[in-house]
Amino acid sequence: MDGSIFTRRKSGRSYLDMSIEQDVLERLFERIRWSPSCSNNQPWRMIFAVDKARRDALASALARGNGWAAKAPVLVAVCARKADDYTREDDPVEYHQFDCGLATMTLLLAAVEEGLMGHPMAGYSAPAVKKALDIPEEFHVLCVVSLGYEGPLSDLDEATRIKDEAPRTRKNVNDIIAIDRFSFQ
Repeated sequence: MDGSIFTRRKSGRSYLDMSIEQDVLERLFERIRWSPSCSNNQPWRMIFAVDKARRDALASALARGNGWAAKAPVLVAVCARKADDYTREDDPVEYHQFDCGLATMTLLLAAVEEGLMGHPMAGYSAPAVKKALDIPEEFHVLCVVSLGYEGPLSDLDEATRIKDEAPRTRKNVNDIIAIDRFSFQ
């Protein structure tokens, strides 16, 4: 790997018992603010659960397989609502979801830049996340991100540790990138 911010980013599962300083959080917030979005709508809403009671409530909304995330000092719910979307009559794409993905990647890369690790998760109960963080009904929870300083793999249970010890893999470039025309199998 080339050592760039992109290859240093990983979705690990072990976190140190160490809070994230307010100035670090504020730098993350500012970087997220500058994420690109369709028609500059900036539809994402990210709720950073820092308070222990809120974080515990959010952690209880995670699927059992994501229990390791409860040790992260910050959990982030990423949500958006259709009303904040850019729309075109000739195109039914829901850009707010794509835009939230861009903002989430901004968060993940900004975390690496700050010496943090972020892990986006899809395993959660959306109604329970909304209840834990007082998210209005019209918002869709798109993912939850655990955020913190990377901890030792020895802190994980065996099954989770094995996942984190496995070599990171990616598809071959030719399987995901084409030049001039669609040429995939």
